[in-house]
Amino acid sequence: MTHFCSTFGAEVVGVDLSPAAIEAARRLFGDAAITFYERDVSDLYGIADESFDKAVSADLVEHITQAAFEGMAREAFRVLKPGGTLSIYTPNPTHLIERMKAHNLLKQNPTHIDLKTKGRLMATLEAANFHPRMAYFTPSFFPGFNLVERVMMPFPLVGSLFRYRICISVVKPNNEERIGGKYGEI
Repeated sequence: MTHFCSTFGAEVVGVDLSPAAIEAARRLFGDAAITFYERDVSDLYGIADESFDKAVSADLVEHITQAAFEGMAREAFRVLKPGGTLSIYTPNPTHLIERMKAHNLLKQNPTHIDLKTKGRLMATLEAANFHPRMAYFTPSFFPGFNLVERVMMPFPLVGSLFRYRICISVVKPNNEERIGGKYGEI
C-alpha cells in the first residue's frame, strides 16, 4: 500500500513492528519517496501530532489485539490533522470463508489473531473521537462466487455470510466540530 500511494506523488510513511518487514520494504522500495519506521502502531513515538492528512490500515487490524487496535486508533487520531481520514480494510469475521476457518473446515491464517466486526471497529474508532464517513462491505475476488456475494449481501439473515471485507473511512473532526457533546471530551 505504501508503494502504491507513493506512485501518486504522496509523501508516504510505512510502519511495521517487524524489523525484517521494514528491511524488506526498504530493499524493495528504498528508491521511492517512502519513509519506513519500525514502530508499534499503538505507540507512534517520534511522529509529530497532526502531521498526516491520511492514514491507511489495509489488512492490519486482524493481526493485532483489541487493546492494540484501541491504541492504534488513538495514535491515528493524534497524528492526523483536523479533517484527516483513516481508512481501514479488513476481513469480515461473519463471511462464509471466515466462519469455515473458525470451524477448522478451511486453513486459518495463524497471524489473524482477532478478526473484528464492523460494529466493534466503528465503536472503537468513535471512542477515539473519530467521526464516521462511510462503512461498507466488499465481495471477494473469487470468480463466480463474487457475483453470488453481490446478490446475497443485502439480504437479512444470510447476507452477512457473503460480505467478504469490511471497508471503513472515518475523519478526525475539525476543532470546531469537537467542541461540546460526545466528541468534545477529548
